[in-house]
Amino acid sequence: MNTESIDVLAQQWESICSDYSAGVLSDTFQFIQAHSEALVIEFYKNMMLEKEASYFLSDDIVQNRLTKTLNQWLIECFNAPFQRNFAELTEKQQTVGKVHARIGIPSWLIMRGVREIEKKVFSLQSEALQPESYAFSMTCYMFQVLGFSSEIMCRSYEVNVEKSNDIKHTYRLFSAMQDVAVQKDKQRGSLLDWENELMFKVFSDQHKFTHPALSKSEFGLWFIHKAAYAFTGSEQVDEIIARIYEVDQLNQTVLECEEKERTIQLIQNVRGKNREIQHLIDQLFQVAEYIDSGNDALTQLLNRRYLDTIVSREINFSRKNRAPLSLLAIDADYFKRINDRHGHAAGDLALQFIGEVLLECVRGSDYAFRIGGEEFLLLLVDSDLSRAQEIAENIRRRVQETAIRTALGSSFNFTVSIGCSLYDGHPDYQRFLDAADAALYAAKNNGRNNVYLSR
Repeated sequence: MNTESIDVLAQQWESICSDYSAGVLSDTFQFIQAHSEALVIEFYKNMMLEKEASYFLSDDIVQNRLTKTLNQWLIECFNAPFQRNFAELTEKQQTVGKVHARIGIPSWLIMRGVREIEKKVFSLQSEALQPESYAFSMTCYMFQVLGFSSEIMCRSYEVNVEKSNDIKHTYRLFSAMQDVAVQKDKQRGSLLDWENELMFKVFSDQHKFTHPALSKSEFGLWFIHKAAYAFTGSEQVDEIIARIYEVDQLNQTVLECEEKERTIQLIQNVRGKNREIQHLIDQLFQVAEYIDSGNDALTQLLNRRYLDTIVSREINFSRKNRAPLSLLAIDADYFKRINDRHGHAAGDLALQFIGEVLLECVRGSDYAFRIGGEEFLLLLVDSDLSRAQEIAENIRRRVQETAIRTALGSSFNFTVSIGCSLYDGHPDYQRFLDAADAALYAAKNNGRNNVYLSR
């Protein structure tokens, strides 16, 4: 929201306070100070009973972080008429609403908690020794402030959810249509390679061999993490995912089967399922066209337009499936020196080379971004910190060892610093991004041209 709307809402908050006497304002503030801990306990005790709340809240998070924050929120809201900081508090409520939208906490869940606070206020007020009319005024004031501050959060929540949904929608269109011909051929090839490798192992009479699940193959990871989201709403998506997991079951049976004839029948079933998958993939791509609005013009990596959407979605997938997720923050060292010594054209060549290295070192299911200047991000799906470190070291080594040749015939070497972060389960994607940034900062402080792991 803009400054004008903050001022309007701040004036409304001040107007609510002005409707009550100085005594009511002061006694209510003292009441909140005396009972804030009890109100907070009531808020979370009943919130935790809601099934939907378990995704966002845990006993550890509530006890160690949120209880103190909510307690502070209550005291700040009722201290406003004395501090006269209505605009500052209004902006804080908007920030809270924005965070709730970012994490995905529904507004009704917050209102549910506020309702429990109000119910507890009634209970505590009934034990007070104040005149009934005075206690009624205090209660009305408390309910108005609680309701209005929640309203500001909800206003901000709705604005940010709508903005996020618009971006998600355009990202789906972009993702569905990005490099259609290349992806179609590449992923069909990946599916065929997976099938051929399985057949080779079976018919070469290997004993006790292993073979990855289709869902964990190049093709499977690409479809589950990218194509399925890109084509959200298409009936073929659910059918393809179902076929992938059916193939996984067949693959596992093949690995355990010791009868040759039975194994051959299973292989035929696998091939049949894969042909069905290919046919469904063809249907999905029939209507797709290329759109480059989400690409960085220089490197052809993703730009930051869809960063929040992609990271948020992969975090949700990671939480739901307990799958590891890693993030690399990459920055070219002393990049200004390259531009100063060799010219901006040479700097562009260096950035393009980083982009090429990133794409060479990752799977089709991973996401590579240029987020601005000489800064890059790699989101590694289904990847623990060990894989992240291995990829990071490959990137660092490749950049260090390769000389960039300019159009004028000169050449130069440069290095990159990389911060690695493993997703820690927190629902706010900004925390994940911040952890990678902090790791990159540590890599820079350690002398550059190194990889720092955030643990």
